[in-house]
Amino acid sequence: MFLLLCLPLVLAAPLNPTLEGYNLELVDGILKDVQFHDKLIDELDLSGLGILRLEKNAFDNVPSLKSLNLANNSLESLPEFMFSNLTNLEYLSLAQNNLTSLENLFIRLEKLQVLNISCNPIIHLRRGHLFGLTKSTSILTEGNVLWSISTGTFTNSFLKDDEELKYLEKVKAEEYIEQPNDGIDKEIEKATESNVLKDFAPYTKSSIKKGQKLKLCISNNILLSIEPLEDNKQVANGCLEIPVNEKERSVSLRGLGIKGFHEKWYQLQYLPLVSLDLANNEITEITKELLNDLPEDLIYVNLMGNRIRGIWSQVIENKYLKILNLRNNLIDKVEDDAFAKTNLTTLFLNGNQLENLSFASSLPDTLTELILAANQISAIPDAAFSNLPRLVYLNLANNKIQKLQNNVFKGLDSLQVLIITKNSLTDIERQAFSDLKQLTTLYLHRNSLAELQKGTFSELESLKDLNLAWNKLGKISADTFSDLPQTLDFLHIDFNEINSLEKASFVNVPRFTLSLTGNKISTIPKGTFDLPTLRDLHLSNNTLTTIDGDSYEGLPQLKRLWLNENQINEIPKGSCKNLGSLSILDISKNPLQTLQNGALYGLSLVRGNFLYIYNNQLKELQGGVFEDI
Repeated sequence: MFLLLCLPLVLAAPLNPTLEGYNLELVDGILKDVQFHDKLIDELDLSGLGILRLEKNAFDNVPSLKSLNLANNSLESLPEFMFSNLTNLEYLSLAQNNLTSLENLFIRLEKLQVLNISCNPIIHLRRGHLFGLTKSTSILTEGNVLWSISTGTFTNSFLKDDEELKYLEKVKAEEYIEQPNDGIDKEIEKATESNVLKDFAPYTKSSIKKGQKLKLCISNNILLSIEPLEDNKQVANGCLEIPVNEKERSVSLRGLGIKGFHEKWYQLQYLPLVSLDLANNEITEITKELLNDLPEDLIYVNLMGNRIRGIWSQVIENKYLKILNLRNNLIDKVEDDAFAKTNLTTLFLNGNQLENLSFASSLPDTLTELILAANQISAIPDAAFSNLPRLVYLNLANNKIQKLQNNVFKGLDSLQVLIITKNSLTDIERQAFSDLKQLTTLYLHRNSLAELQKGTFSELESLKDLNLAWNKLGKISADTFSDLPQTLDFLHIDFNEINSLEKASFVNVPRFTLSLTGNKISTIPKGTFDLPTLRDLHLSNNTLTTIDGDSYEGLPQLKRLWLNENQINEIPKGSCKNLGSLSILDISKNPLQTLQNGALYGLSLVRGNFLYIYNNQLKELQGGVFEDI
């Protein structure tokens, strides 16, 4: 793309520049000196000569130049202060080269009217790169690959004023607030064999000797026994030698075709193992032989990826087991009290065929994590979770739930994370979340919510992160989020159908991040935001055509404003008058062709502040773009 954009300029470059009136010392592509003949010349065209490099003093003998054309050469870098003696220069073309940096090139060029840097692989205009240019300079940038422009690109990078020093001290002392990981619904699963096991692994004086091996005997896919293998002993026919993970204190029996278990099959009582992996076998049923005789140390059993179809009552009896992974089986039925004789803390039932949650009310009250994602659940019965006062994490993602009725989560007094993404939600009754006083994270993205009742979230007094992205919400009025809890830090309403905002749509909360990416917002009325502590405002991928300075009143602490992928084709003077706190303004992927003098006045020029402008159509940048002109 870069080459295609530059092609017309290459064809237009002169192929046979005249040398009348001056002599060039050009040796092996290195320009060493330019000398005039008899009279002074104010125009010098050195385009298309295949120049590879310029020596620093090459133009010392032509100080009267007003126009210098170095386009269509092969310059990759230029010596600092290369043009500083050309104080009469009004036109300078460096187009169609391979320049990546412009550092300290334009000092003393106060008379320069046009600087052409088109079609160079310059990615960043860093602080001080354009220092020396004035508000009268037009910088031509057509065919550029610019990614960012420092707001201090026209400032003297050698100096730090008092304001900048104070700002840098403030930034250094300030705690940076990061947005939580959107992958929270996967973290529990990844942590099972590491953090979770560390929390529950009982203290034991015994250890597993280095290089410990086990003897596993299977007949007709029935596991007959697993026991320690004595040193220097060979396994008999029909048996396998199995290693032990001494560090994790675990044994893997994955993918061995096991279908069932003989009575007293587990003979490892004297090894302090904490984890047994039986994933990806052919097990169709949990029998008494499978789990009930496991010793006290063994707290985690992984049965993921088997062919279990049901979990029956009066079968599992194990008070030591803490974590049971039944993910990706064929389970369509869990009988009431199936886990009643356990003290489970974490239960994975995701990726099965469950259609109802009638069994949930009989789950052990010791549970802290319950993962029910990717089933066929269409409704949550009243009081389904009434016996789970210790539950902290509940994942119901990727089901078919259509409605959340009042008090549906009654009994979940300790719940902190609730995930109901990728369902079919169209209706949330006002009191649906009223019992979740400890909830900090609520993910409702990828549903079909078209409206929200006033007060839906008002009783979530600990809520910090609310995600409503990928729903069907339309107009946002002053009432839509007026009752959000004052604890809310992050609000995501991305990729809805929002086409209008009203004055006072967002007051006080969220405290740190508001994301409205991927909607249909074309205008933002004055007074829409009154968010005194907001740090990040995402408005990418909307239909904004300009930056209206009045739209961003009420955001005194805003650090990052994302306006990329809109339809912004003009930024008038005054647009940034309320954006002095920004460190990043992203206007990438907009049809903007010119940044005029005064367009970005109001942005702070201190070190570390940037304008992001990748994938742009920018043809001209004026030298006073950050000034009050």
